[in-house]
Amino acid sequence: MTPQQALERLQAQCSRAEHCTGQIRRKLLLWSGRNRLSGKEPFSNGQMEEIVELLVKERFVDDARFADAYVRDKARFAKWGKLKVMYNLRNLGVGDTIIKEALDGNSHLFDDGMLEELLEKKWRQMKVGEPLEKRREKLLRFALGRGFEYDRIMRAIKEFS
Repeated sequence: MTPQQALERLQAQCSRAEHCTGQIRRKLLLWSGRNRLSGKEPFSNGQMEEIVELLVKERFVDDARFADAYVRDKARFAKWGKLKVMYNLRNLGVGDTIIKEALDGNSHLFDDGMLEELLEKKWRQMKVGEPLEKRREKLLRFALGRGFEYDRIMRAIKEFS
């Protein structure tokens, strides 16, 4: 794959779905490794950065736009808390400032109602005969795994159990 072919492929992919610069760099590295295996010259780091810069300049890729969409999707559909969203955005290579702005701009999605709804649903799925403390521990682990803050979880558990 040539750098021009990689650029065209990435433009097509970015036209269909949001991507961040970290994802683009990973794809280019992967494709560069495939070039090496095929005996062709891999992309240089300079070529990869040129492709990323061009995609950003032409607005195919925008980390802030990606982070905003990611936060909205994960809060609404996956029912993730702020901590899990933040951790995953960092792993994708999005900067801390952009993550903070995206989380602050969508803070209304992480209201206590979502956490309480998740905990109530999980509570109903648990065995009725289990001791209360064991059920509370399961709720705590469940909510921590979803990325909610410990203090919020404990307040929510105390309110309805």
